Amino acid sequence: MRPVVALLTDFGLHDHYVGVMKGVILGIAPRVTLVDLVHEVPPGDVLAGALHLDAAVDSFPTETLFLAVVDPGVGTARRALAARVGPWRFVLPDNGLLSAVLDRHPLRGAWSAEDPSFHLPSPGRTFHGRDVFAPLAAWWVDGTDPSRFGPPIRDPVRIPIPRARPVSDGWEGEVLLVDRFGNAVTNLPAPPPGSTAHALAGVFPAASTYGAVAPGEPLAVTGSTGRLELSVSGGSAARVYGLARGTTVRLEVP
Repeated sequence: MRPVVALLTDFGLHDHYVGVMKGVILGIAPRVTLVDLVHEVPPGDVLAGALHLDAAVDSFPTETLFLAVVDPGVGTARRALAARVGPWRFVLPDNGLLSAVLDRHPLRGAWSAEDPSFHLPSPGRTFHGRDVFAPLAAWWVDGTDPSRFGPPIRDPVRIPIPRARPVSDGWEGEVLLVDRFGNAVTNLPAPPPGSTAHALAGVFPAASTYGAVAPGEPLAVTGSTGRLELSVSGGSAARVYGLARGTTVRLEVP
């Protein structure tokens, strides 16, 4: 099987950045299969990147390498990280992007990728996606042992991932992400039948799918990640109810 590199960035598709990273990878490891995971992470939003990465890994084969670049600290002393977590490989800035994955899967090895012989010559320090992370990913999938990249580390940076908490009548949590359809993805468990979620002025009865309620009606549904999502059938829950990251959500369970 050809090695797989899945790319996650906050670069968007308006500029040349993603294409250039792919060019660097193919120049070193031409037989690789490149997969675009997501490039519309909000700029510099490490938490969103960590959540998207965690939502994706279980769908990929063993030994997939995830190249993730959401890097507000580019050019600073933050480490460049190569890591094995669970059955996968990761190359990314050591700024917390691995946090959600590490909450569910064991760290099997990590290295601070400091050896400049595995980096590209750089005219500046603003595009480590091209100059540091893409070549590291390519050398690794091309057979280089990651221990050659730099010294081993045991303390990848972690950021807190908000957790739901039990309350007397169910659960209380918050919105983690809003997807492009306006669904508000929460940190709450799947809503059981007969339960109701509350957020700001919205009341969201549990339903099995979007089409189970009339168009324009709110609902709480189990999303693709197994978490509760607040939705509006045929519409945007975020727009209609003003939902955003951090909005408190309460799930009442009968």
